[in-house]
Amino acid sequence: MNNFLLKCKEAARILQRAEKITVFGHRDTDGICASLLIKQAFPTKKVEIVIIRHGPSFEELAQKSDGTLPVFVDYGSSEVPNISSHFKEFLILDHHPTKQQHKWMVNPWDFGIDGTRELSGAGVVYFVIRAISETNKRLSPFAVIGAMGDKQYLSGFKGPNSVILDDLFSEKLAQGERSSELIILTTPFSKDPVQALEVANMIDACASINKPYVAVEMMMGSMEAYNEARGIFKDYRKMHNDFINAILLRKEDIITSNSQHLAYFIHCSALEPGFSGAIAEDLVAVFPDKPIIILFDASYGIKASARTTEKLVKEGVNLGKAMEHGALYCSGKGGGHDIAAGAMIPNNRIEEFKAEVTYALFNQTKARLKFVLEIDVKNTNNANSILKALSVDNEKYKSTESIIVAREKKSIVLVRSDDIGTFKNTVDDIISCLSSCTEILNIKSKKL
Repeated sequence: MNNFLLKCKEAARILQRAEKITVFGHRDTDGICASLLIKQAFPTKKVEIVIIRHGPSFEELAQKSDGTLPVFVDYGSSEVPNISSHFKEFLILDHHPTKQQHKWMVNPWDFGIDGTRELSGAGVVYFVIRAISETNKRLSPFAVIGAMGDKQYLSGFKGPNSVILDDLFSEKLAQGERSSELIILTTPFSKDPVQALEVANMIDACASINKPYVAVEMMMGSMEAYNEARGIFKDYRKMHNDFINAILLRKEDIITSNSQHLAYFIHCSALEPGFSGAIAEDLVAVFPDKPIIILFDASYGIKASARTTEKLVKEGVNLGKAMEHGALYCSGKGGGHDIAAGAMIPNNRIEEFKAEVTYALFNQTKARLKFVLEIDVKNTNNANSILKALSVDNEKYKSTESIIVAREKKSIVLVRSDDIGTFKNTVDDIISCLSSCTEILNIKSKKL
């Protein structure tokens, strides 16, 4: 923690030297709160807030921030090469898993702090501005709401988050129980105290329907924006529930169609942008045995939002890495946290994406016995129909799972188990069947 705080002080000095600042904040509750923390900490400076989604044009961002210090909040850890090539000086204040360190980046993962559960993007910014002046503890509500938006309250406020919570109550900025879900804040936009989680949900609703600046104005003290945000949230919840109900009508089909995948891929072509993450979170309770990956059509191709349970994470699942692997294989981009992640892929590569994410998830699982066959085939579709029939036949072995994924001119057979007897029977059945199949050109075992 001490080294993290020292890094925050370095970032604070860079912010203090800057005459003008352009904050690029991720378009969700955490990113919006992180952006507002910087604006509120420097009331006498020109601080412009620009809310962005993943995959922005860095050329356009460079033009927008010309003559100012660009600061990326709740975003940027996976874009260090792009940011470095487009900006002479910058700051990245983020909490997503890092690929590489940078002297102008502050990220809790680089200091052994869990950025998924112990500190949000707004929390990182909070510790930076807290290093400037103790008076900035008055801004702790923004950090708490940011953490709420990233669902960090589900694991309890711990680590650096607990320090922020201490500041919140010591400054007498909250009331009620310290239980994260029950924190009630005094806000500049409402005469009555408001539950922190309710504020987080309103901000997220505004961001989801592409009205993030309504949330920004609300958090800056506009009661008019607050009333508008409440209306947006009411409409958002209705649309959200309609989407969930439509998906639940397809529940059995979703289970059947994903029998050869290690996640539930749900393609909702009519889904409105901004709803996929929240819908995936709700569906985790309906389909708890595998991760949920919502796919929907976007202007740039297919957007994917993935969520899973803490139980599956403890068993080895890391959605961020699985989504990154699948997206890169399909010439897209992906990544995120172990429990929540996203990706963007070309719209003609959905099936490949499903196969590669499944392959990545298979490699992550901690089964005692695992086996992979790579098969060269004459025709992938014909070979896979045979392999899937064989896989269904092996479903009688409940303790052993066999899955088929397809690549161009190849089929990959994945087998995992914790039971040596059924594992051996399954592998023997597969090899015996494949040996006599005329669609098979070559079979080889693949190392994990």
